[in-house]
Amino acid sequence: MIKEILNTLTSKGKKSMAASIIWFVIYALSGVVMMLIVLKMLSMIMSGDTMSFSEYWWYLVILLLIKGISSIFGDCQKHFAGFDINYEIRKKIVYRLKSFSLGFYTNERLGEISTVIHKDVDNMVMVVGHMWPRMISDFIVSVILLISLFLVNWKMGLFMIAVLPIALLILIFGLKKGDKLEAENGNRLEDMVSLFVEYVKGIPLLKAFSESKKFDQELENAIQNFGESSKQTSKYKARLLSRYGFFIDLAYGVMAVTGAVLLLNGRLELMAYLIYIVISKEFYKPFTEMETHWMNYLAVTDSYRRIRKVLDAPIVKEPTQPQQPKGSDVEFCNVGFSYEEDEFEMKNISFKIPSNTLTALVGESGSGKTTVTNLLLRFWDVKDGSIQIGGVDIRNMGYDDLLSSISIVMQNVQLFADTVEANIRIGKAKATDEEIIEVAKKAKIHDFIMSLPQGYKTTIGENGATLSGGQRQRISIARAFLKNAPILVLDEVTSNVDPVNEALIQEAISELAKNRTVLVIAHHLKTIRSADQILVFNKGEIVERGRHEDLLKEDSYYNILFNAQSVREKVNIEKEMSVINKHAYGSIKYV
Repeated sequence: MIKEILNTLTSKGKKSMAASIIWFVIYALSGVVMMLIVLKMLSMIMSGDTMSFSEYWWYLVILLLIKGISSIFGDCQKHFAGFDINYEIRKKIVYRLKSFSLGFYTNERLGEISTVIHKDVDNMVMVVGHMWPRMISDFIVSVILLISLFLVNWKMGLFMIAVLPIALLILIFGLKKGDKLEAENGNRLEDMVSLFVEYVKGIPLLKAFSESKKFDQELENAIQNFGESSKQTSKYKARLLSRYGFFIDLAYGVMAVTGAVLLLNGRLELMAYLIYIVISKEFYKPFTEMETHWMNYLAVTDSYRRIRKVLDAPIVKEPTQPQQPKGSDVEFCNVGFSYEEDEFEMKNISFKIPSNTLTALVGESGSGKTTVTNLLLRFWDVKDGSIQIGGVDIRNMGYDDLLSSISIVMQNVQLFADTVEANIRIGKAKATDEEIIEVAKKAKIHDFIMSLPQGYKTTIGENGATLSGGQRQRISIARAFLKNAPILVLDEVTSNVDPVNEALIQEAISELAKNRTVLVIAHHLKTIRSADQILVFNKGEIVERGRHEDLLKEDSYYNILFNAQSVREKVNIEKEMSVINKHAYGSIKYV
């Protein structure tokens, strides 16, 4: 862990940490010299020699200034080192998160990742910016004092360190169990934070179904489990550190008592005894603070374990020699895939989408439609077969090149708490204002944007909270226009919008799909009658394929889906009309 943290630090960060250690050594030694001067002045008073007192006062003033200056510079340098490790680790995590397959985000909950980025990275800052500079400087000073004190009186030096090995052994043997308890406590914290995140996100639903207390009970249990593990960890630390602290105090006591005996027997000078009594406190300082260092160590190792879990997680593999596709046709060749064992599985999926054509994927929920698009985008990699774009296996394309060749307009739009302009610009980072306005007009959203208080500079809140579903969709479509990729993936974007927005979106989508290879996940079969090819999925397999008219056979699975959906839509319309008529007639008063 230590080696990897040091390797993560930049050269500037390492220099800052080294400088802070040097400044803290100067700080501590200045304090020691000040104590020696005070003892010297005390000796002069006892001997009646006070003629040169003024000289020593000046020494004390100069040392006090040196101590203050070294403290300021040491604190500044240690914080610079802390900022450096903070930035480097968070930068690594952010870049790593972008490189993971979608499977990582299925296994790793949002609360766990949030804990790593905030709490665990801050613990690394504590190590580099606080613990190491102080601890290393204290031990350097301790070694210097040990050598110096042995030169004063080697017997007292031996008495001073006689009990220390016992204290250190107690601490070392306690590390293993402490590590285990801290790791368990960290896992309980992850569970609690994850449930808190879910709870906050689901508050509207929980309020709507307030009679269900299942989630409340789960959260309460997680809080209780974390509380219990925290108590056990704290109790163990308290018992261990109490024993360790007792032997540190005993070491000082042994030195003080034996020194007093030597002093009474005339085998030790008074000034030497006083030097040991006063200066040994500085020698013992890093050992007394080992309690704090050890507790920090436990927290840091557990945090480091979680950080490494993120940084070492497998990413989407990049080819050594990326290839460029020769066209925008898409082909699935005998593709096999499953998320987990004994779960949903796709088998022998083969189809081709020629350039500038529209292919629709239809089927019941869970039949494999969304999985096809996830595999095309390499959110997961296929287990068997291959997926090709322009005759090139997508695994042989640079991942950024693959994603840049595909525009996505999904049913659930993801927007950021930023301006309208910034959300559209995600499609092309260096787009001009004129390009932003042009694609907004194509997406039929320009007039609405201009009606906002600050136009394109208006902040739209987290995930476009101030916008309707249709408005969010049209911003997403403007983003796809701006990206201008040759392949377009659509997840039935009009399924949850009002008729007015649906008409605008359909018009924008028709324009967006021109001269592109289009793959549509279709929920409403009436919207894909003009598709060049329809692939019918059932339980992870393609059971039928063809055009709308060809698939409408009496015994076809597609015909069953189409008729069932038509009946449902007719029933829903009749129910809505019944409710409207009931309210309308109910409001008439007969006289």
